[in-house]
Amino acid sequence: MSASRVSVGHWHDVNAKTGVTAIIFDKPSTASVHVAGGAPGTQETDLLDPSCIVGTADAIVLTGGSAFGLASVVGVRRYLEEKGRGFDVAGVKVPIVPAAVIFDLGVGSPDKRPGPEEGYMACVNSENPANKNGAIGAGCGATVGKYMGSRKSSRGGLASSSLKTQGGATVTAIMVANCFGAVVDPETGKTVAGPKDDSGAFISYLNAPPASPEFGATSIGVVVTDIKLSKADAKRVAIMAHDGLARTVYPCHTPYDGDAIFVVSVGDRKESVSITGAWSAKAVERAMICAVS
Repeated sequence: MSASRVSVGHWHDVNAKTGVTAIIFDKPSTASVHVAGGAPGTQETDLLDPSCIVGTADAIVLTGGSAFGLASVVGVRRYLEEKGRGFDVAGVKVPIVPAAVIFDLGVGSPDKRPGPEEGYMACVNSENPANKNGAIGAGCGATVGKYMGSRKSSRGGLASSSLKTQGGATVTAIMVANCFGAVVDPETGKTVAGPKDDSGAFISYLNAPPASPEFGATSIGVVVTDIKLSKADAKRVAIMAHDGLARTVYPCHTPYDGDAIFVVSVGDRKESVSITGAWSAKAVERAMICAVS
């Protein structure tokens, strides 16, 4: 994705195992979201519904810290306000910053969560972005495959995948893998991250011994494209993008996950919604695999 249109910045604490990622657009950009998990943690997602008046976002925040981590959005808004960004309301510019969280309080220091200063630092770091995947930003404390308890889970993380459509458009997915289910490579059908038995073999969900389900899982992300989309189009693409989760996470969209994917249009290339959605799902697949690799 063109650096002049989208900037991505991270802050994380490797000891506390938590972090925040800010995806900032250089101009208000058409956005929507689809939430498919049973335990979401989000902010300002209702306004992205096609029926609501605000049609664009200035940034999207992905954060650790569960609901506490939503405080990081305050710092992102402050950064954008300093840049003169926001939706004009009675002469005051209000930055539009939807957000989604993962639960990582059980893997590091539960009293350390991203707040306003950490959100602000993620924005500052977006000015000199580094292309990295893994335990960074919002994915710093992510784990996957929790259906046998958190002790048998595998490392998760954050990763991006950028694809070119046949028409030359770009579709980029930035995903945080922190799911209840195991991660499966859809191209091979093999599990690549999840709980293992004593011999080191992955244990499938359907064959796993009964365990008390634990809350504290979710996969969240943002798909950004230079294909022109209306707000309603972006909503449909967000729904289709979840197919990428369903193909890589098993089980997916459980009562314990807060799965949410935002879709943002930053360009004016022409392409059908169905093709855009299909490429978005593929980009989500690739990003999820990269996040645990």
